[in-house]
Amino acid sequence: QRLDGGLMPENEEEWLEVHPGKDYAKERDLLLPGYKAEWAASRGGVGEVVGVTGDGTNDGPALKAADVGIAMGLSGTDVAKKASDVIIMDDKFSSIVKAVLWGRSVFDNIRKFLQFQLTVNVVALTITFLSAVAGYKPPLNAVMMLWVNLIMDTMGALALATEPPADEILSRRPYKRDASLISRPMWRNILVQATYQLGLLVFLLNRGPSMFGCEDGSTHHFTIVFNAFVFCQVFNEFNAREIGDIFYPFGNIGKSPMFVFVIFSTVVAQWFIVAYGGDYTQTYPLTINEWKTTCLLGALSIPFGYVMRQIPIDEDPESFAGIGELLKPKKESMLLSTFVILLVPVLAGLCFELVIEGEEFYEHAE
Repeated sequence: QRLDGGLMPENEEEWLEVHPGKDYAKERDLLLPGYKAEWAASRGGVGEVVGVTGDGTNDGPALKAADVGIAMGLSGTDVAKKASDVIIMDDKFSSIVKAVLWGRSVFDNIRKFLQFQLTVNVVALTITFLSAVAGYKPPLNAVMMLWVNLIMDTMGALALATEPPADEILSRRPYKRDASLISRPMWRNILVQATYQLGLLVFLLNRGPSMFGCEDGSTHHFTIVFNAFVFCQVFNEFNAREIGDIFYPFGNIGKSPMFVFVIFSTVVAQWFIVAYGGDYTQTYPLTINEWKTTCLLGALSIPFGYVMRQIPIDEDPESFAGIGELLKPKKESMLLSTFVILLVPVLAGLCFELVIEGEEFYEHAE
């Protein structure tokens, strides 16, 4: 009762039922389990998450009062099973560890999906708003937005929510019941990726016609913007596989067949929409060089995924329950870090060279 406050007496009448014949005014602070107002004041209104295991009839009240009641499937009584939330079918305590592992994995996967989804939302809504304020035609039409929403909601959820659990998450202290679903490192990742993608889209809206030799505001122009935006989401989906400071976008990719399938399906569907959408999707078939350039610009989300994780932002220590030191995540290897650091200026130089060549080509064509 003192741990989670589930059965604490909330008023004088309930307190007297627990302590018949006692004086509520004089003895309420002297007798356990106390009362709800006193308990809430001592814990900030939030108690601990309590799990109870049991197999006997006498364990029924405790199983029912706990946040998570766990009963034994083989040796447990019917009363204990009905009062519990989880039944261990093989009566092995190791199965409880596995249940905790998968429970934490589900929580982390929801966070991964939110990190990915909020990035797409921020970019799509902001670029549409800025275009409307500036008096331009929105670069993403209704069909394009529907496709982006499909990538973000259905396919993104399939890819990130089916990630298998890692044993390391068992070493992490549990979160409090009122801990924020979006952590500080997640906000950092969302804002950095959204800033890069918005900057890229604004650049393509302004310099895209001269870079690719297309008419400003034409279907060809907006298709280039749309393709770059979608590939930003494709590569940022790899970044979203980690919500902390670890940079490991392609780690254990073979253990996530659904993730690989979703990425492959997204790329194939994007090619089909751009190449054959025509008037229905208001897209224009792109050349091989335009595909390469937009794909490369989207791939820059991966190096930015490394850079943003070098910004020192830790999770709020108050969001964790239990006792003990907070476990610091292991950093990636020096070889990978060096490779990514060297990759950033190389890719930036390539993009700059493409811009210069595109402008020169357009000037000669005129």
